[in-house]
Amino acid sequence: MHVDMDAFFAAFEIRNLPVLKGKPVIIGGDPRFRSVVTTCSYEARRFGVHSGMPVAEAKRLCPEGIYISGTLGGYVYTSALLQKIFREFSPVVEPFSVDEAFLDITGCHRIFGNVENLVSQMKKMIREKISLTCSVGIAPYKIMAKMASSENKPDGLTIMDRADFRRIFSPRPVSSLWGIGEATEKMMNKRGIRTVADLAAWREKKLRAFFGKNGEWYYCLSRGKDESKVYSYEDRPEEKSMSHETTLGDDIYRIDKIYATLLWLADKVSRRLRQDDFMGKTVGVKIRSSDFKTITRERTLARPTDQARVIYQTARKLVPREYGPGIKVRLLGVRVSRLEKTQAERQLSLIDDRTGEKLSLTSMAVDRLRERYGDRIIKYAGAE
Repeated sequence: MHVDMDAFFAAFEIRNLPVLKGKPVIIGGDPRFRSVVTTCSYEARRFGVHSGMPVAEAKRLCPEGIYISGTLGGYVYTSALLQKIFREFSPVVEPFSVDEAFLDITGCHRIFGNVENLVSQMKKMIREKISLTCSVGIAPYKIMAKMASSENKPDGLTIMDRADFRRIFSPRPVSSLWGIGEATEKMMNKRGIRTVADLAAWREKKLRAFFGKNGEWYYCLSRGKDESKVYSYEDRPEEKSMSHETTLGDDIYRIDKIYATLLWLADKVSRRLRQDDFMGKTVGVKIRSSDFKTITRERTLARPTDQARVIYQTARKLVPREYGPGIKVRLLGVRVSRLEKTQAERQLSLIDDRTGEKLSLTSMAVDRLRERYGDRIIKYAGAE
């Protein structure tokens, strides 16, 4: 089962301020800082507004919309309440985001008589306890369940098997598949793949030849197949990478500002690595220019690290020389992959490595200060 709350952030604000009901409510930040729409009410969607759209563009489409920056604390608290409700209906709940989750309901429906009764009672509990609605998709695979939950919004239920998936999605454009964006769709269109049926007709080997390791995923996606299990938070597999990225308020061309932003991102990634007791061996950067061209670069280290300085120094070397002076930058990201969750590597790396030991101890001291006094209590002085 995939449960997706209906226009969650907007519905939360409308619930708390009923005078907003029936009006185009749009959740997003200040348009002066290139904020994007987080979500919007169904009334706003009639104007063409959608999630991920720049707030400035949303204002052009829907000038009479009611724009709200959002209530993060309230969203997180309500999400926690939702997780408790989900566990009333399944012992295995995998949070997928703040407003959606996968549930393994194998056998659980028997307690409620059938699947429809299970969903009905869960929806009723959500309405009674938090006054919100959700849409539900049920299918034999996670990816199919996720796409099913979008079929009858709001407050819908869609039960889908393989035959249903083929009937519904085969004639649709490939962009209707979850995870296929505009750039991927264009690549597929160039090769004659326009519909989901077109994609499903390709052999897996041929897709891998054209699209690399993603080819196998596209093969499964076109069939609604996904062999991954539903994992509870406690039993989830170890993360394969950690990353942070930011869309800049203004395009930047000064290399020192690019480096300063990379240092800030490296600091955020390294802190998260230490919090979860990970070290990573491959450092990558993501750079999007003012004309929306995006590149990624990565480099593998000789030894895993969780140190911001090491991550930053590697990341800055990956920035092509033409970016900054010749090409303005609008987005930057730093990623660390090939993670290892082990204390042994850290202990071995500190043997006969006084500098490494000092860096590690300093980082842990900074982490403790930030935990006690907040992130702004201490930061790197520069990106040299």
